Amino acid sequence: MNDDRFGIAGYTSSTYGDAFADVYDEWYSSLSDSDFVEFIATLLPDRPATILELGVGTGRLLEQLVPMRSHPDIVYGIDSSGAMLNKFTGRVNLQHVTVMQADFSLTLPEATFDLIFVGYNTLFNLPDDDSLAACFSLINDRLSPDGVFALDVVVPEPASSPEVVTVKSMRADGVTLSVSSHDHEQQRITGQFIDITNENGVKLRPWSVRYWTPAQLDSHARQAGLTLVNRIADGNGAVHDEDDARHISVYTRQRD
Repeated sequence: MNDDRFGIAGYTSSTYGDAFADVYDEWYSSLSDSDFVEFIATLLPDRPATILELGVGTGRLLEQLVPMRSHPDIVYGIDSSGAMLNKFTGRVNLQHVTVMQADFSLTLPEATFDLIFVGYNTLFNLPDDDSLAACFSLINDRLSPDGVFALDVVVPEPASSPEVVTVKSMRADGVTLSVSSHDHEQQRITGQFIDITNENGVKLRPWSVRYWTPAQLDSHARQAGLTLVNRIADGNGAVHDEDDARHISVYTRQRD
């Protein structure tokens, strides 16, 4: 079903995951966000906890987090892409994790969580303000009284040109091109990775990001009953400055 909220004709909530599942672990293996995993581990209580990752994908982050814990936690993951979750099931050390295929702005597992988290820009896969508001409302409903919600996102810098074409990689038997378009007014970046190989011809990997500033995220959070309790520039605790391109933010339920 077509959903024009994403800015690309024919794009749906599962399009990104379905298009990238076969290369996701390879392409993002060098992503420097292990500090985020180490940070959220410090947010967990010194007892068995209930944990939920939004946009769990192939399990890249949970595979780092789970071994850090000495307690028998109850762990859930949710993702809209069946292709991503098929990759997840191949991780032997995560077989105890309960996974759910669904859009995390529409539903979440029926449990109460000590920690809900969403990694590297995954929150920005949501298409619009309404879906973000719905997601935050669900999070508020699922957090335990002392539970926390943590997110890791960047604030995109203005592009020198609204349309950009670059070479991601080049091989003897193929090339991968990156094509993107940045709409500053709508705060949306859409793009395609175009894989061209002798063996397989052309494969398109579309993506769409709707980003929000820290202030906009805080406003949506407040309306959903969440309160910002910490914002840092990285998982090592660096002080966040308004000019930083990345932030890790932690919210709790508002106190009466």
